[in-house]
Amino acid sequence: MNLRSLVEIVNKGQFIRPILNYVVHYLESDRADKNKSVVNYINVLKLKWDVKYDEALEIIDEELQGLKKGGLHCLFLDQKIYILNRIKQKEGVKKVFDELKDNFDNIPVYVRGLIVETLKNIHELYYEPDESMEKIRYWSKNYEQNLGDKGFILLSKARGKKNEERYDEAISLNIKAFKVLKTIPHPSGMVQALNKISWWLKDVNKEKALAFTFPLGFYLGYYFDDNNFNVFNSLDTMFQVQKNNKDPLVYETAFIFSRLVSSLSGDKKKIIWNEFEYTIHDVRRLVLNIRNRNYLNTKTLRAFIRKEIGKEKIPIDSMNISERTLKEFLSAKTKYIQPNTLRNILDALEFKINTSTPICIIKELKKKDIDKKFEINLEKFKNLPKGRQISELFTSYLVHYYKEEIDLKKIIKEIEDDSLIEERCDYYTKELINSIFERNPKINFDSLLTTVQKPKIYTNKNITFKEHPFYLGRKEVVKRFVRDLDKKNLKEFIGNYIGLDIRQKKTVEKFIMNYGRYYDLKDIPKEFTPKVPKEINPFVKKYTLKRKPSAISFYVFEGEERGEFVEITGNF
Repeated sequence: MNLRSLVEIVNKGQFIRPILNYVVHYLESDRADKNKSVVNYINVLKLKWDVKYDEALEIIDEELQGLKKGGLHCLFLDQKIYILNRIKQKEGVKKVFDELKDNFDNIPVYVRGLIVETLKNIHELYYEPDESMEKIRYWSKNYEQNLGDKGFILLSKARGKKNEERYDEAISLNIKAFKVLKTIPHPSGMVQALNKISWWLKDVNKEKALAFTFPLGFYLGYYFDDNNFNVFNSLDTMFQVQKNNKDPLVYETAFIFSRLVSSLSGDKKKIIWNEFEYTIHDVRRLVLNIRNRNYLNTKTLRAFIRKEIGKEKIPIDSMNISERTLKEFLSAKTKYIQPNTLRNILDALEFKINTSTPICIIKELKKKDIDKKFEINLEKFKNLPKGRQISELFTSYLVHYYKEEIDLKKIIKEIEDDSLIEERCDYYTKELINSIFERNPKINFDSLLTTVQKPKIYTNKNITFKEHPFYLGRKEVVKRFVRDLDKKNLKEFIGNYIGLDIRQKKTVEKFIMNYGRYYDLKDIPKEFTPKVPKEINPFVKKYTLKRKPSAISFYVFEGEERGEFVEITGNF
């Protein structure tokens, strides 16, 4: 195994995981004994990405005892210092730091880019700026030519500027780092750059911090699976910034974050709970469920309505509800209040929205916003050719977390029968159709940096709920798969998908999502580029999928998952 080539691939970060899976598959089928240490290094990377730090450290320490000092030895040390820093073992971090720093001149040149990036970050975190680092050359033409090294060194410099409270310079460096890392692409680095911008600005310029949550959410949804640590970390940042700005997207961010946490199990659940316990509790009070049902008549809701009615001195006859209904509600004689009754009350009032506004009021405002948009979008939808209606609906369906609430088979039948009317559509269906007509605004980072954002004040009269950028990013990914899918076989594909159980559907969705994510992956050595396995070749051919993204997406699966996917494709 050529270690230099492996380092070139590893420089692309965890996005390259399916390539590494393919490499492991190849090495283990070739000379497993000869390639054991290289395979273990790849396994350490994967364990680190999966936040299984104890298992990773166990392999690292075993390998360091048996390896001679050289490139691979340094690569294991590089992973060790990263993990020790994550688990906050400061003394262990400094020990490895000193070992790498003191032996820097003996580190193979092709490994130095990774090492210098790590050492620079650790130095910024643990040492005073004037402490000596003269043994390490932070910059050279070699680092300049390696875009991964260059991007992360820029991120490290940005952290230094932030520590000096030179925020404009720090943000500018992070944007430069993002642009460099996007050319690779290196999604972890890209999201890290955007996340830091929003996080650093949230207490010094909250409006500008909010502007950067849009690209952060977009690239987060575009590149990452639900269980990736980057997703929780970045959604946490988005939630805090949106809450500070009283932005309506905070409710959707809360919903996504809450759903992802509820799907966790085992060690990952413990780690995420330990890291984000405060946020997890905070998001739950802001989670919207747009199912149309009566609301509990709570003390908080009554106090809010009573206060707003009294403040504006609204006459009862302007509320489109009876005096008796209002009195029984305000006196708590009725246990529940109907959605239409609450909406009639809200329509007669005008008040500012913030995160202490009762959640049932936000639900009604969101449903009203959905209804308003759907009135326009249903006609647009019906004017599309039927094949396009089905493909657009399926694309929109695949990226949302409430898809289990929707009877996809029923809606497709109604499209074919021309019987899809507003009365047949619940709010989940309406929102899916609305999302078809949401467009991605172009992201101009230079404009985000220079534009002065004015604070927005949202009231029940002007509030609107835009599509969350997390969904917009995922929609772009799914579109690539649906576009390549032979339209003659689209209905058959959807029918076969509908016939799967929940676990099988999730597996197919994972393949679809990663097909789009790896669509344009370049600069992978030919010998490391996966080929379509013969087991899924009939599936790929039948649905006219492109071979390279199909093969790479297949190797996103690991262990038994691959066998399960092969079995599922037999149903297609």
